[in-house]
Amino acid sequence: MKVILAGYDNINFARAVNLNMHNFDTDVLVIGGGGAGAMAAYEASKHGVTVTMVLKGVPERCGSTIMAPGAIAGVGDWHLPGDSRDVHFRDTVKGGSFLNEQRLVRILVEESPDLILELERIGALWQRENDGKNYSLRIDGGHSFHRCPFLEDRTGREMLRTLVGELRKRNVKILSNVIILKLLNNGDKIVGAVGLDIETCESVLLRAKAIILACGGAGNLYLNTSNPTGITGDGYALGLSAGAVVMDMEFVQFYPLGFLFPHSLRGALAALLYYVHLRNNKGERFMEKYDAERLELSTRDKVARAIYTEIKEGRSGPHGGIFADMTYHEPGFIARMQPALYETYQKIGIDPEKDYLEVAPTCHFIMGGVKVDENWQSAVPGLFVAGETAAGMHGANRLSQNALAELLVTGARAGKASAKFSASTIRPIVDPRETLVATELANQMLGREEGVRPIDLRKRLRQLMWEKVNVFRTESDLRSALEELKEFESELGKQSLNLKSRHYNQELVQGLENYFLVTVAQCVATAALNRTESRGAHYRDDYPETDNRNWLQHLVIHGSDGEIKMEKVPVDLREIRPDEVGL
Repeated sequence: MKVILAGYDNINFARAVNLNMHNFDTDVLVIGGGGAGAMAAYEASKHGVTVTMVLKGVPERCGSTIMAPGAIAGVGDWHLPGDSRDVHFRDTVKGGSFLNEQRLVRILVEESPDLILELERIGALWQRENDGKNYSLRIDGGHSFHRCPFLEDRTGREMLRTLVGELRKRNVKILSNVIILKLLNNGDKIVGAVGLDIETCESVLLRAKAIILACGGAGNLYLNTSNPTGITGDGYALGLSAGAVVMDMEFVQFYPLGFLFPHSLRGALAALLYYVHLRNNKGERFMEKYDAERLELSTRDKVARAIYTEIKEGRSGPHGGIFADMTYHEPGFIARMQPALYETYQKIGIDPEKDYLEVAPTCHFIMGGVKVDENWQSAVPGLFVAGETAAGMHGANRLSQNALAELLVTGARAGKASAKFSASTIRPIVDPRETLVATELANQMLGREEGVRPIDLRKRLRQLMWEKVNVFRTESDLRSALEELKEFESELGKQSLNLKSRHYNQELVQGLENYFLVTVAQCVATAALNRTESRGAHYRDDYPETDNRNWLQHLVIHGSDGEIKMEKVPVDLREIRPDEVGL
């Protein structure tokens, strides 16, 4: 099995036609324009270095953060009696089934409160109680206390609005509509990146002393996903091909409450768990059977499995899902607390004060990612990682509200460390012929008259992952998926386009993204096959028990030589162990 992007073996440099090329020099290059990327760029810009942020879309309109309705986990001065950062730490590690890197979790719980306050200082608005002083706080699955500040159901949008505004004030260069296709190494160091300008189909060469991967996750591996279309695993594949390693890729979180209909909304977040009772087609509040204490506020992995079980056993609704009941709230509550979602309900003819909403799990978050140290630097000097692209924080299952906290903490850490690294590094020398990778790969797809349409390959890939690498997994399904993924790998070089335009050709972008998706799909399926136990979001029907004796281990994947290799690495248990909490 190959890391497909490594080397671009099918590129003929002698024959490649180099179109107009854009050259940029920067100290710190941030790849990704969501919350983690914006936070990293903001922090790096404080330290006297030049910062460039490159993104596949436009600022405040791309990435997953803008779609995040939830809250930011953190125990600050606003905490309730009995809560503490130690309790937040314990909740996170227990919720992650003890596969978290505990040194990273400690950094999260200690640093997120100050960063929540810093965002407010630079302009973010957090919801407050009627007294106008105290934060309104949320509790969600796996948390022991209300501890999470928020703004209605648009917390992520508010964070991104604030951060991008700061980037503009600080004159951070923002390159929109550029897809990065390859990271460049000089020996063991990172020296730049090559991309394609989506608006013009021209190559882009970015020389950088340090790079931060903040590309989000890979939700578009799956038929149903809450992620926007551009979340295609770019950071994982780019990191692998540059010599970094990824770990915990078998752990894919399915948010329990995704829309099933209308088709245009399928997979999008349909409701928030702390505002619903879940019922099957018999009207039973079925979480009483699966977690009688926490009910819908159980961890997301448990709720998703409970829903799948109800569906498999024939207790689903007419569209194949279960029902989110919000009718028990006082009139006006949902409109007040979820204004954006309430507007959506109105558009599709749902009255949450009277009607049940049929929902099912949807791919939401990748717990795995690029392995990092305490400064969120990868194994490659100068290559840093932030947000969902990084591994280690969440273990086998992410607690709700920890994602927005993570993007603040990891963005700040990676931004500061990358600025320091770049300040002590000389300007890199890069061969401009490296840009031929981008133009030739695009030329091949544009020039091919017959072949596989990118959209068809993408649909088949997502269907395969949904059917065989989903919430419930078996050896036979996983082996079958890996065999089919080999066929997808062979089809990548046969992609051809209906649309031959070189200007904002989204079919071309989809074809390029497919290279990333197939690589990441192979990593997920391979790791899922090799982990012969059930833990967190990884559930094996043929190995239903958690095996702490043999599997308090990370599965780490190497791929810089073009072949995927896997090894086990012990988990960091420096503060608490499973046996200390009865697990």
